[in-house]
Amino acid sequence: MKFTKNIYNLQALNFMRCSHLRVGILGGTFDPAHAGHLMISLQALKYYQFDYVIWLVANKNPLKPKGRDIFDRAKEATSIATHPKIIVSTAEHDFGCIYIYDSLKELINRFPMVSFSWLMGIDNAATFNKWHRYNEIKTLCDIIIFDRPTHTRLVGTRVFGLKSKPILDKTQTNHIIIHRKGLYDISSTQIRKAKNK
Repeated sequence: MKFTKNIYNLQALNFMRCSHLRVGILGGTFDPAHAGHLMISLQALKYYQFDYVIWLVANKNPLKPKGRDIFDRAKEATSIATHPKIIVSTAEHDFGCIYIYDSLKELINRFPMVSFSWLMGIDNAATFNKWHRYNEIKTLCDIIIFDRPTHTRLVGTRVFGLKSKPILDKTQTNHIIIHRKGLYDISSTQIRKAKNK
């Protein structure tokens, strides 16, 4: 297991054992990590009273071409994840997983007393139905989707069984919550495109 200061591998997450914690999991390639990831995490900590938010850096994204090494991306993410309750983790590397369904199951099995929630930006809704066992993710934990300030709201959220109610700060259906406060419009794709110009 590779361990780097400020990056939590699976072993470093053992502090959660036997603890009744509430933990948000923000997964992704973090290529690169940016202020939008930080904003989602801060909103999650503020409005949903999580004890921690874990940035679960993806081994690789099955829907994207092969990117940079997980440890390089995680190391870069630590410069953005400046809040003491935000943890950057390479546990997915230790699991040997590439699908979030499998990684969530591993976390839940290893830390059964922790209440996990999956956090994601609204831009992921467009491809959510392509995720491995996407229909079963909401059976593992709650999902909180953070909206962005766009003219077309809640695009692609039918896959979650949600109806658009843009006048509300929050829409909740079963295990899905759409969060609309403190919206921030930035993505890793935009940053990569800007760098390549």
